[in-house]
Amino acid sequence: MTAAPHRTQQERREETIGKLLNATIDCLVDLGYRDTSIGKICTRAGVSHGGLFRHFSSRTALIAEATREVVQRHLTELHAVIEKPLFDGDIIEVLVHSFRHAARSPLTCAWREVLLAARTNEELRHAVAPAVQSFEDAIMEIAAQMPGAPEDSREFGTLVLSSLHMFDSEAICVPIVHNEDITQRRHDWAVELLRGALTP
Repeated sequence: MTAAPHRTQQERREETIGKLLNATIDCLVDLGYRDTSIGKICTRAGVSHGGLFRHFSSRTALIAEATREVVQRHLTELHAVIEKPLFDGDIIEVLVHSFRHAARSPLTCAWREVLLAARTNEELRHAVAPAVQSFEDAIMEIAAQMPGAPEDSREFGTLVLSSLHMFDSEAICVPIVHNEDITQRRHDWAVELLRGALTP
């Protein structure tokens, strides 16, 4: 029987941090920001309190890092959508569909919990601001690199970012009131708006 390969200290560190970030995101989704406690995170991650504090100085620091992780996962998914071969060649249609799907995903639920809490929590607001800014910057960059993006890429990027915000707001309302005709019209409107902003 072959012995398991010895893991380095760095590998063990990365594994523990990964468990903590996954557990934090899961807690934010399932419990909300208020009830995402150190104890519940540690229980889900299978990591002791001491193990957590060896890597993160506070609950806020951990949640800020989890927020950065959410940003990276969203951007990875978005790049995959943009870069995969398109069956119909309509990048805007595919992009808008992906915006709605992402807005209703568990990852966005975690993101939303943090942003809402940051409105009244100054410490959290300052801690997560870099992650939020990096997301907006990345969306602007992605928009500028799209085929047919206008010379004023900032304006087109703002349209793309605004579409994301629109579907994020929709995702909050849909579990309460879901009007299918409005949902379809909103999709069609976003496609028409973004497609019209691209140069032929």
